[in-house]
Amino acid sequence: MELVIDKNDLQNLLKKALSATEKKSALPILSNFLLEANEDKLTVQGTDLEVHVSVSVFAKIENEGKACVNAKKLTDISRLLPSNEVYIKLEDNNLKIKSGKTKYNLPVAPSEDFPQIYPFPEDNAFIITGNNLQKAINKTSYASSKEESRYALQGVLFKTLNGDIDVVATDGHRLALYTIDRTGKGEINIIIPQKALNELKKLLTGLEDVEVSATDQYAFFRTKEWILMTRLLEGAFPDYTQVIPKEFSREITIQKKEFLESVKRVSAIIEGDTKPIKLTLKPGVLELKSVSVEYGEAVDELNVEYEGEEYSIGFNAKYLIEAVEVIESEDINIKFTNPNAQTLILPVESDDRYKAIVMPMEVS
Repeated sequence: MELVIDKNDLQNLLKKALSATEKKSALPILSNFLLEANEDKLTVQGTDLEVHVSVSVFAKIENEGKACVNAKKLTDISRLLPSNEVYIKLEDNNLKIKSGKTKYNLPVAPSEDFPQIYPFPEDNAFIITGNNLQKAINKTSYASSKEESRYALQGVLFKTLNGDIDVVATDGHRLALYTIDRTGKGEINIIIPQKALNELKKLLTGLEDVEVSATDQYAFFRTKEWILMTRLLEGAFPDYTQVIPKEFSREITIQKKEFLESVKRVSAIIEGDTKPIKLTLKPGVLELKSVSVEYGEAVDELNVEYEGEEYSIGFNAKYLIEAVEVIESEDINIKFTNPNAQTLILPVESDDRYKAIVMPMEVS
Protein backbone atom coordinates (compact mmCIF):
# COMPACT_ATOMS: atom_id res chain seq x y z
CA MET A 1 0.00 0.00 0.00
CA GLU A 2 1.30 3.42 -0.99
CA LEU A 3 -0.59 6.70 -1.38
CA VAL A 4 -0.60 10.49 -1.15
CA ILE A 5 -3.48 12.26 0.59
CA ASP A 6 -4.43 15.78 1.65
CA LYS A 7 -3.90 16.34 5.39
CA ASN A 8 -7.39 17.82 5.98
CA ASP A 9 -9.03 14.95 4.09
CA LEU A 10 -7.11 12.45 6.23
CA GLN A 11 -8.03 14.23 9.47
CA ASN A 12 -11.75 14.34 8.58
CA LEU A 13 -11.71 10.70 7.52
CA LEU A 14 -10.13 9.48 10.76
CA LYS A 15 -12.31 11.69 12.96
CA LYS A 16 -15.49 10.19 11.46
CA ALA A 17 -14.36 6.61 12.04
CA LEU A 18 -12.63 6.99 15.42
CA SER A 19 -15.62 6.92 17.75
CA ALA A 20 -16.79 3.62 16.26
CA THR A 21 -13.62 1.91 17.52
CA GLU A 22 -13.35 0.18 20.89
CA LYS A 23 -10.79 1.80 23.20
CA LYS A 24 -10.66 -0.83 25.95
CA SER A 25 -11.46 -4.25 24.63
CA ALA A 26 -10.52 -7.87 25.22
CA LEU A 27 -10.00 -7.89 21.44
CA PRO A 28 -7.01 -5.59 20.72
CA ILE A 29 -7.86 -5.53 16.99
CA LEU A 30 -10.93 -3.38 17.79
CA SER A 31 -8.68 -0.48 18.84
CA ASN A 32 -7.37 -0.37 15.26
CA PHE A 33 -8.42 1.14 11.96
CA LEU A 34 -8.45 -0.94 8.81
CA LEU A 35 -7.01 1.23 6.01
CA GLU A 36 -7.59 0.15 2.43
CA ALA A 37 -6.14 1.87 -0.64
CA ASN A 38 -8.13 0.97 -3.73
CA GLU A 39 -8.45 2.63 -7.18
CA ASP A 40 -8.56 6.37 -6.36
CA LYS A 41 -9.66 6.37 -2.73
CA LEU A 42 -8.57 5.60 0.81
CA THR A 43 -11.17 3.80 2.93
CA VAL A 44 -10.94 3.69 6.72
CA GLN A 45 -13.00 1.28 8.83
CA GLY A 46 -13.60 1.27 12.59
CA THR A 47 -15.79 -1.03 14.69
CA ASP A 48 -16.62 -2.12 18.24
CA LEU A 49 -18.65 -5.10 16.87
CA GLU A 50 -21.90 -3.24 17.64
CA VAL A 51 -21.39 -0.39 15.15
CA HIS A 52 -19.18 -0.63 12.06
CA VAL A 53 -18.26 2.55 10.13
CA SER A 54 -16.51 2.65 6.74
CA VAL A 55 -15.56 6.08 5.34
CA SER A 56 -13.83 6.87 2.02
CA VAL A 57 -12.11 9.90 0.50
CA PHE A 58 -10.16 10.66 -2.67
CA ALA A 59 -6.44 9.91 -2.55
CA LYS A 60 -3.66 9.43 -5.09
CA ILE A 61 -3.06 5.68 -4.92
CA GLU A 62 0.41 4.50 -6.01
CA ASN A 63 -0.04 0.90 -4.84
CA GLU A 64 -3.24 -0.73 -3.59
CA GLY A 65 -3.28 -2.62 -0.31
CA LYS A 66 -4.49 -2.85 3.30
CA ALA A 67 -3.06 -2.01 6.71
CA CYS A 68 -4.36 -2.31 10.26
CA VAL A 69 -3.02 0.37 12.64
CA ASN A 70 -3.84 1.83 16.07
CA ALA A 71 -6.79 4.20 15.57
CA LYS A 72 -6.13 6.74 18.32
CA LYS A 73 -2.42 7.02 17.56
CA LEU A 74 -2.99 7.57 13.85
CA THR A 75 -5.70 10.16 14.56
CA ASP A 76 -3.49 12.03 17.06
CA ILE A 77 -0.61 12.06 14.56
CA SER A 78 -2.84 13.35 11.73
CA ARG A 79 -3.64 16.47 13.78
CA LEU A 80 0.06 17.32 14.16
CA LEU A 81 1.33 16.87 10.60
CA PRO A 82 3.15 20.00 9.35
CA SER A 83 2.51 19.77 5.58
CA ASN A 84 -0.73 19.56 3.59
CA GLU A 85 0.61 16.64 1.57
CA VAL A 86 0.84 13.33 3.44
CA TYR A 87 2.66 10.23 2.14
CA ILE A 88 1.57 6.86 3.54
CA LYS A 89 3.32 3.59 2.72
CA LEU A 90 3.16 0.04 4.08
CA GLU A 91 6.65 -1.43 4.30
CA ASP A 92 8.12 -4.30 6.39
CA ASN A 93 5.13 -4.54 8.76
CA ASN A 94 5.27 -0.81 9.47
CA LEU A 95 3.04 2.02 8.27
CA LYS A 96 5.36 4.82 7.23
CA ILE A 97 3.89 8.33 7.32
CA LYS A 98 5.76 11.37 5.96
CA SER A 99 4.65 15.01 6.00
CA GLY A 100 7.20 17.74 5.31
CA LYS A 101 10.31 16.72 7.28
CA THR A 102 8.32 14.72 9.84
CA LYS A 103 8.33 10.91 9.63
CA TYR A 104 6.53 8.20 11.60
CA ASN A 105 6.85 4.41 11.63
CA LEU A 106 3.79 2.71 13.15
CA PRO A 107 3.54 -1.06 13.75
CA VAL A 108 0.63 -2.79 12.00
CA ALA A 109 -1.62 -5.68 13.00
CA PRO A 110 -2.72 -8.46 10.62
CA SER A 111 -5.46 -6.91 8.45
CA GLU A 112 -7.16 -10.30 8.04
CA ASP A 113 -7.97 -10.22 11.80
CA PHE A 114 -10.12 -7.09 11.40
CA PRO A 115 -13.88 -7.88 11.49
CA GLN A 116 -15.49 -7.64 8.06
CA ILE A 117 -18.43 -5.38 7.28
CA TYR A 118 -21.31 -7.43 5.88
CA PRO A 119 -22.59 -6.92 2.31
CA PHE A 120 -25.30 -4.26 1.95
CA PRO A 121 -28.72 -6.01 1.49
CA GLU A 122 -29.62 -4.51 -1.90
CA ASP A 123 -32.97 -6.33 -2.25
CA ASN A 124 -34.58 -4.57 0.74
CA ALA A 125 -33.22 -1.04 0.23
CA PHE A 126 -34.89 2.35 -0.02
CA ILE A 127 -33.63 5.95 -0.09
CA ILE A 128 -34.24 8.84 2.32
CA THR A 129 -32.63 12.29 2.34
CA GLY A 130 -29.81 13.04 4.76
CA ASN A 131 -31.68 16.16 5.86
CA ASN A 132 -34.74 14.11 6.85
CA LEU A 133 -32.60 11.53 8.64
CA GLN A 134 -30.85 14.29 10.61
CA LYS A 135 -34.20 15.78 11.60
CA ALA A 136 -35.61 12.39 12.58
CA ILE A 137 -32.68 11.67 14.91
CA ASN A 138 -32.63 15.16 16.46
CA LYS A 139 -36.40 15.31 16.96
CA THR A 140 -36.88 11.85 18.51
CA SER A 141 -33.83 10.48 20.31
CA TYR A 142 -34.31 12.76 23.35
CA ALA A 143 -37.38 10.67 24.28
CA SER A 144 -35.50 7.34 24.43
CA SER A 145 -35.35 5.56 27.77
CA LYS A 146 -32.22 5.98 29.91
CA GLU A 147 -33.12 2.93 32.03
CA GLU A 148 -30.98 -0.13 31.33
CA SER A 149 -33.87 -2.43 32.26
CA ARG A 150 -35.96 -1.07 29.34
CA TYR A 151 -33.57 -2.40 26.71
CA ALA A 152 -35.68 -1.98 23.55
CA LEU A 153 -36.75 1.54 24.58
CA GLN A 154 -33.12 2.69 24.75
CA GLY A 155 -33.11 2.80 20.95
CA VAL A 156 -35.21 4.44 18.24
CA LEU A 157 -37.74 2.55 16.13
CA PHE A 158 -37.61 2.84 12.31
CA LYS A 159 -40.78 1.36 10.81
CA THR A 160 -42.36 1.48 7.37
CA LEU A 161 -46.00 2.55 7.58
CA ASN A 162 -48.33 3.72 4.79
CA GLY A 163 -45.40 4.10 2.39
CA ASP A 164 -43.40 6.33 4.75
CA ILE A 165 -40.89 5.69 7.54
CA ASP A 166 -41.98 6.44 11.10
CA VAL A 167 -39.08 7.18 13.43
CA VAL A 168 -40.21 6.82 17.04
CA ALA A 169 -38.72 7.03 20.54
CA THR A 170 -40.41 6.63 23.93
CA ASP A 171 -39.53 6.04 27.55
CA GLY A 172 -43.10 5.36 28.67
CA HIS A 173 -43.61 8.94 29.95
CA ARG A 174 -43.30 10.72 26.60
CA LEU A 175 -43.10 9.84 22.92
CA ALA A 176 -41.55 11.56 19.90
CA LEU A 177 -42.47 10.71 16.30
CA TYR A 178 -41.05 12.01 13.03
CA THR A 179 -42.28 10.72 9.66
CA ILE A 180 -39.90 10.52 6.67
CA ASP A 181 -40.69 10.29 2.95
CA ARG A 182 -38.79 7.57 1.10
CA THR A 183 -38.05 6.34 -2.40
CA GLY A 184 -38.16 2.59 -2.92
CA LYS A 185 -40.16 -0.28 -1.51
CA GLY A 186 -37.97 -1.88 1.17
CA GLU A 187 -39.77 -2.71 4.43
CA ILE A 188 -38.26 -2.33 7.91
CA ASN A 189 -39.35 -2.63 11.52
CA ILE A 190 -36.13 -2.21 13.47
CA ILE A 191 -34.77 -0.61 16.66
CA ILE A 192 -31.52 1.35 16.19
CA PRO A 193 -29.27 1.81 19.26
CA GLN A 194 -28.28 5.30 20.43
CA LYS A 195 -24.59 4.82 19.66
CA ALA A 196 -25.37 4.17 15.98
CA LEU A 197 -27.58 7.27 15.85
CA ASN A 198 -24.78 9.37 17.37
CA GLU A 199 -22.38 8.03 14.73
CA LEU A 200 -24.89 8.82 11.97
CA LYS A 201 -25.14 12.42 13.20
CA LYS A 202 -21.37 12.78 12.79
CA LEU A 203 -21.43 11.33 9.27
CA LEU A 204 -24.43 13.22 7.89
CA THR A 205 -24.10 16.60 6.17
CA GLY A 206 -27.83 16.88 5.35
CA LEU A 207 -27.13 17.21 1.62
CA GLU A 208 -26.76 13.54 0.69
CA ASP A 209 -29.18 10.76 -0.18
CA VAL A 210 -28.95 7.80 2.19
CA GLU A 211 -29.74 4.21 1.22
CA VAL A 212 -31.25 2.25 4.11
CA SER A 213 -31.67 -1.50 4.43
CA ALA A 214 -31.76 -4.18 7.11
CA THR A 215 -31.47 -7.88 7.87
CA ASP A 216 -32.78 -9.70 10.95
CA GLN A 217 -29.76 -8.61 13.00
CA TYR A 218 -28.26 -5.52 11.33
CA ALA A 219 -29.28 -2.18 9.83
CA PHE A 220 -27.28 -0.46 7.07
CA PHE A 221 -27.03 3.22 6.09
CA ARG A 222 -25.03 3.97 2.92
CA THR A 223 -23.94 6.98 0.85
CA LYS A 224 -21.22 7.41 -1.78
CA GLU A 225 -18.73 8.40 0.93
CA TRP A 226 -19.58 6.09 3.85
CA ILE A 227 -21.40 3.02 5.16
CA LEU A 228 -22.64 2.47 8.69
CA MET A 229 -23.68 -1.01 9.83
CA THR A 230 -25.20 -1.47 13.28
CA ARG A 231 -26.43 -4.39 15.29
CA LEU A 232 -30.15 -4.01 16.09
CA LEU A 233 -31.65 -3.85 19.55
CA GLU A 234 -33.85 -6.83 20.38
CA GLY A 235 -37.15 -6.70 22.24
CA ALA A 236 -40.70 -5.51 21.80
CA PHE A 237 -41.40 -1.86 21.01
CA PRO A 238 -44.86 -0.66 22.13
CA ASP A 239 -47.56 0.02 19.53
CA TYR A 240 -47.06 3.79 19.31
CA THR A 241 -50.07 4.25 17.01
CA GLN A 242 -52.34 3.41 19.96
CA VAL A 243 -50.75 6.12 22.12
CA ILE A 244 -51.49 9.06 19.82
CA PRO A 245 -54.93 10.44 20.72
CA LYS A 246 -57.46 11.10 17.96
CA GLU A 247 -59.92 13.29 19.93
CA PHE A 248 -59.24 16.27 22.18
CA SER A 249 -61.24 18.21 24.75
CA ARG A 250 -59.45 21.54 24.21
CA GLU A 251 -56.44 23.00 22.40
CA ILE A 252 -54.40 26.19 22.26
CA THR A 253 -51.93 27.78 19.85
CA ILE A 254 -49.01 29.61 21.44
CA GLN A 255 -45.63 31.07 20.47
CA LYS A 256 -42.92 28.45 20.90
CA LYS A 257 -40.30 30.88 22.28
CA GLU A 258 -42.76 32.51 24.69
CA PHE A 259 -43.96 29.13 26.03
CA LEU A 260 -40.46 27.70 26.40
CA GLU A 261 -39.16 30.73 28.29
CA SER A 262 -42.15 30.67 30.62
CA VAL A 263 -41.74 26.96 31.42
CA LYS A 264 -38.03 27.52 32.14
CA ARG A 265 -38.72 30.54 34.36
CA VAL A 266 -41.35 28.79 36.43
CA SER A 267 -39.43 25.52 36.80
CA ALA A 268 -36.22 27.29 37.84
CA ILE A 269 -37.09 27.06 41.54
CA ILE A 270 -37.38 23.24 41.43
CA GLU A 271 -34.25 21.20 42.11
CA GLY A 272 -33.59 17.80 40.50
CA ASP A 273 -34.61 16.12 37.23
CA THR A 274 -38.32 15.88 38.02
CA LYS A 275 -39.68 19.42 37.81
CA PRO A 276 -43.43 19.38 38.56
CA ILE A 277 -45.27 22.27 36.91
CA LYS A 278 -49.01 22.96 36.72
CA LEU A 279 -50.63 24.45 33.61
CA THR A 280 -54.05 26.02 34.11
CA LEU A 281 -56.19 27.24 31.23
CA LYS A 282 -58.54 30.14 32.06
CA PRO A 283 -60.41 32.42 29.65
CA GLY A 284 -57.71 34.30 27.70
CA VAL A 285 -54.88 33.04 29.92
CA LEU A 286 -52.50 30.10 30.38
CA GLU A 287 -51.16 30.12 33.93
CA LEU A 288 -47.94 28.24 34.72
CA LYS A 289 -47.11 27.50 38.35
CA SER A 290 -44.60 25.49 40.37
CA VAL A 291 -44.15 25.07 44.12
CA SER A 292 -40.99 24.12 45.99
CA VAL A 293 -41.05 23.27 49.70
CA GLU A 294 -37.54 24.69 50.00
CA TYR A 295 -37.60 27.65 47.60
CA GLY A 296 -41.23 28.84 47.50
CA GLU A 297 -43.36 29.19 44.38
CA ALA A 298 -43.25 30.68 40.88
CA VAL A 299 -46.20 31.81 38.76
CA ASP A 300 -46.29 33.14 35.18
CA GLU A 301 -49.13 33.97 32.77
CA LEU A 302 -49.32 33.90 28.98
CA ASN A 303 -52.13 35.30 26.83
CA VAL A 304 -53.95 32.64 24.78
CA GLU A 305 -57.15 32.36 22.80
CA TYR A 306 -59.25 30.20 25.10
CA GLU A 307 -62.84 30.64 26.25
CA GLY A 308 -63.70 27.31 27.88
CA GLU A 309 -63.95 26.12 31.47
CA GLU A 310 -60.92 26.26 33.73
CA TYR A 311 -58.65 23.26 33.10
CA SER A 312 -55.54 22.21 35.08
CA ILE A 313 -52.93 19.57 34.25
CA GLY A 314 -49.50 18.76 35.68
CA PHE A 315 -46.30 17.91 33.78
CA ASN A 316 -42.63 17.32 34.30
CA ALA A 317 -41.29 20.65 32.94
CA LYS A 318 -38.20 18.88 31.56
CA TYR A 319 -40.43 16.79 29.27
CA LEU A 320 -42.25 19.86 27.98
CA ILE A 321 -38.98 21.68 27.28
CA GLU A 322 -37.41 18.76 25.39
CA ALA A 323 -40.57 18.15 23.33
CA VAL A 324 -40.86 21.81 22.29
CA GLU A 325 -37.19 22.76 21.81
CA VAL A 326 -36.79 20.61 18.68
CA ILE A 327 -39.76 22.26 16.92
CA GLU A 328 -38.70 24.65 14.13
CA SER A 329 -42.08 26.38 13.79
CA GLU A 330 -42.57 29.76 15.52
CA ASP A 331 -45.93 28.63 16.89
CA ILE A 332 -47.03 25.34 18.46
CA ASN A 333 -50.35 23.59 19.03
CA ILE A 334 -50.98 21.95 22.41
CA LYS A 335 -53.93 19.54 22.34
CA PHE A 336 -55.32 18.22 25.63
CA THR A 337 -57.47 15.13 26.21
CA ASN A 338 -58.02 15.05 29.99
CA PRO A 339 -55.84 15.77 33.07
CA ASN A 340 -54.97 12.07 33.47
CA ALA A 341 -54.16 11.25 29.83
CA GLN A 342 -51.61 12.12 27.19
CA THR A 343 -51.25 15.59 25.66
CA LEU A 344 -50.18 16.13 22.03
CA ILE A 345 -47.73 18.87 21.01
CA LEU A 346 -47.36 19.78 17.33
CA PRO A 347 -45.72 22.44 15.13
CA VAL A 348 -48.31 24.73 13.56
CA GLU A 349 -46.82 24.24 10.06
CA SER A 350 -48.88 21.43 8.49
CA ASP A 351 -45.95 20.11 6.43
CA ASP A 352 -43.84 19.46 9.55
CA ARG A 353 -44.18 15.77 10.34
CA TYR A 354 -43.22 15.88 14.02
CA LYS A 355 -45.48 14.87 16.90
CA ALA A 356 -44.72 14.78 20.63
CA ILE A 357 -46.78 13.07 23.32
CA VAL A 358 -46.27 13.99 26.97
CA MET A 359 -47.97 12.10 29.80
CA PRO A 360 -49.23 14.20 32.71
CA MET A 361 -48.04 13.91 36.30
CA GLU A 362 -49.80 14.63 39.56
CA VAL A 363 -48.97 18.11 40.84
CA SER A 364 -50.45 19.39 44.09
